[in-house]
Amino acid sequence: MMTVEKAANKHELKTRETRARLLQAAETIFVRDGYEGADLGEIAALAGRTKGAIYAQFKSKEDIFLALIEERSNCFRAQMEKFLSVSTSAEGNLKALRSFYLQRTEDKAWSLLLLEFKLFALRHPESKSRLQDLRRAFITDNDEQRISGILGLQPGRKDGIRLTSAVEAIFPIISTLVLETQLETALLDQATIKKIVGRVFDALFELPPG
Repeated sequence: MMTVEKAANKHELKTRETRARLLQAAETIFVRDGYEGADLGEIAALAGRTKGAIYAQFKSKEDIFLALIEERSNCFRAQMEKFLSVSTSAEGNLKALRSFYLQRTEDKAWSLLLLEFKLFALRHPESKSRLQDLRRAFITDNDEQRISGILGLQPGRKDGIRLTSAVEAIFPIISTLVLETQLETALLDQATIKKIVGRVFDALFELPPG
């Protein structure tokens, strides 16, 4: 019995490793070639696996793409929780959230993936609901009270912008600005983007200028 259990665990670990390798390779290929241009054979080769290994884990290119987005989203959620875990007050939580968003300005790959994610949703209406489910797993309107408690801010503020809307708006703002830096615009370097995102965060969450 012990031997069978050990073999099963070994197989499970190998399966997880293969999945992780495939998703890492998929990110590289999707960022480089976009969703439409990405080739499953290239993803498998980059991961050091066969194309059959992809179909053993994922049903299609769409499936591995959505799995990658979901994996990244879960990773961000874990990172955000880690930032918040070091704080012991609502004020500290607000500063931690600000730091989390500023760190996102350094992630160029995610900005490109996010662009592909949105284009995919627009071009594939049949998959739009699945993509929307992934977004809802991160935040919904029902989280307004919870976020209010975490950040120590009043829901339904005078400017009419809900806290959930503010949280949701930051990511596409960051993504758009980071994409601009990849065009090597002289006026929008990494340091400037970070300052702009900081100002936007302060405005959305009604913080005094730092």
